[in-house]
Amino acid sequence: MIESMRKHMKWLMWLTILLVTVTFLFFGIYPSHVGGGTAANVGGDVISRDDFNRVYRNMYEKYRSILKDQFNESITKELKVQALQELIYDRLLIQEAERIGLKVSDRELQAAIMKEPAFAIDGKFDKRRYERILDSINIKPALFEANERGILLRQKLEQMIRDGVGVTDAEIAAAYQQRNPKAKPGDFEKNKESFRQMYLAGKQREAILAYIQRIYGKTSITVDDKLLAS
Repeated sequence: MIESMRKHMKWLMWLTILLVTVTFLFFGIYPSHVGGGTAANVGGDVISRDDFNRVYRNMYEKYRSILKDQFNESITKELKVQALQELIYDRLLIQEAERIGLKVSDRELQAAIMKEPAFAIDGKFDKRRYERILDSINIKPALFEANERGILLRQKLEQMIRDGVGVTDAEIAAAYQQRNPKAKPGDFEKNKESFRQMYLAGKQREAILAYIQRIYGKTSITVDDKLLAS
């Protein structure tokens, strides 16, 4: 099953990138650490079935609302793979960020939480609202904050990878010509900056994917095959 997931990893990653902000929004995943059984083990870290089911439900509802009549059983099977892949992807990057010594300070964590619109009243963070919302979904502040710290840690590593990617003018010109063989004289100069941003973003995504694949190959990962077959 792990080999099958590796083969699907590239296209799933692009879907994941599109939906990652949906999956990890306030009502996204929070490690349950209780019951439910094990969905996967990533380098010693357990991903519970509860975690998997929570992410899968989020993705299921999101895709169903987008695809409507085109949503079918085949897609639900792919979403199960994607949900588990996203959880593994997240855990791998957090583990790697910790391994290389990246940290999220208490001040950074506090700033991120205070920027969350769900916790604001009239545009300003409200502690009582924060506590009420967490209480309403039965999540302790300490658990929410630990999860938020993990998200920020992962984002730091992803940004570090992006910062290590660059493009030259010659590379951009060659790529533009390859993708636009019928371009008229002057088109490249007119579209140079917007194309640069798009091309760079693509290279950065590829760099993140390659980075994850390297970690993936070095990490002991086991998954519950029955989870994806059900």
